[in-house]
Amino acid sequence: MSFDPRPVTLEEYNQSLRDSVNAYYTHAINDPGMSREDAIKSTGEMAENYLEAVEEFENQSNVQMDTETDVQSNEAPSVDSEEGIDGGEGCDDGLDME
Repeated sequence: MSFDPRPVTLEEYNQSLRDSVNAYYTHAINDPGMSREDAIKSTGEMAENYLEAVEEFENQSNVQMDTETDVQSNEAPSVDSEEGIDGGEGCDDGLDME
């Protein structure tokens, strides 16, 4: 038995989490020990977590792509003796050399 990991796309990740939220809702709404309001509330919380997870995944994917682009172009951060080290495009702060 071999393990062949492969990258997951944003669409696959999104669909997997969406399916989990939908399955949870179906389970919760049919649970006789859970009120309809509790099922909706807990599913809403799960849906919020799902949206945050997808956003985080997307942000991490963008950071990884930016890093790979920088490595491929062999661009080093610029150094200014008065300003410090520029963190590069998209960075608000550099390393302060005071």
